[in-house]
Amino acid sequence: MYAPKPMRPLWPPRLKRDKPPKPKRTEDTRRQPRIPLTHHEILALAEPFTRRGRHVDLAGSDRLARRILFRPTEHSDTPDHPGALTETLVLENPGRQHFRLIRTLTDATGRVATLRSDGPDPKVLIERVDAVDPRRQFPTLGGVCVACSYRVETDPDADGGSNGKARLVLLRASTDLDGIGVELDAQVGHGMPAEIRLLPTPQRTINPPEDLLAVLGWAWRSLDPFGGGWRARLRIPAAEPARTPDVEAKLARTLGHLVATLGAPPAHFHRTWLRQRWSALARRTLGLMTIAGLLAIGPGILLFGAPEGSPLRLLSFVIPAFLILILIARHESPSLKIPPLPRPLPGNAWGSEPAHRDGLPEVGRRDPSVSR
Repeated sequence: MYAPKPMRPLWPPRLKRDKPPKPKRTEDTRRQPRIPLTHHEILALAEPFTRRGRHVDLAGSDRLARRILFRPTEHSDTPDHPGALTETLVLENPGRQHFRLIRTLTDATGRVATLRSDGPDPKVLIERVDAVDPRRQFPTLGGVCVACSYRVETDPDADGGSNGKARLVLLRASTDLDGIGVELDAQVGHGMPAEIRLLPTPQRTINPPEDLLAVLGWAWRSLDPFGGGWRARLRIPAAEPARTPDVEAKLARTLGHLVATLGAPPAHFHRTWLRQRWSALARRTLGLMTIAGLLAIGPGILLFGAPEGSPLRLLSFVIPAFLILILIARHESPSLKIPPLPRPLPGNAWGSEPAHRDGLPEVGRRDPSVSR
């Protein structure tokens, strides 16, 4: 009897035995050029930089990685901005017709700020970078000098030439507040919140309340401890051109708040921000109350006897999926723990002496190697 052959599944396709499967290659390996830079290529790429007073550092360049390093240059101080800046340029060629120019600025105190520009023409890149004043990357926000790192972004409708309209996109910012490092990481995805970090040093340790920054408003989230300090989310606009000015304004307000708060006794914070602390507590419990309410609505509808075919009965089964959509749209998970009530802070909340391994303070300790 004739028996039909079994149908072969359409997916996945049958492997060809005569050809071995190709090894997996990442996007970076496909874009990475394999041919090292030659001496003539370095001279051709560095020609627009040489005309602007930059000279190649052949010893520091990496031909195999197609990376050209230029010698450091100095930017003298001005009456409005005292202190010289040291500039270092790096030109990278990660792919065909793709160049990346990174300008690194270092001030007298050691703060570092970078400026990055990508494009197909190194001549256009150096023109865009030189068009940004180096002092622009060290603004005074909230009464504090901040090192800001930017990326030069060109409008999609621009022609990409030297006359194309470009804008600065804030990526990172950092400063120091009397031994407490403050960092802002705005290099996040579309619609994602930025992150503010408080990094104590061995010279000064702090024990801040969770609502230290949340009292500023809805955009500031509560502090959470992590490996090196504390961090808080900061809600920002999803896209430019509103994103960078908003981030800079919120960073200035954050730094001004920290300077005024850490410069006063901890008890002053509780008295001044008492109403805002209770508002921050209500906002923090909003996510937990929303989840609890949505989970209680479904069984409640069935408990009170919704008739068959009723839209309310259908809603009780759709609520879990609706809850997942809400969490995805928020771009951040709500806090599921009960926050502590606002209470007066201890006297050492803004600073304490570093402790020894045995728990005793370092101040006043006698060196055991020195005899009395």
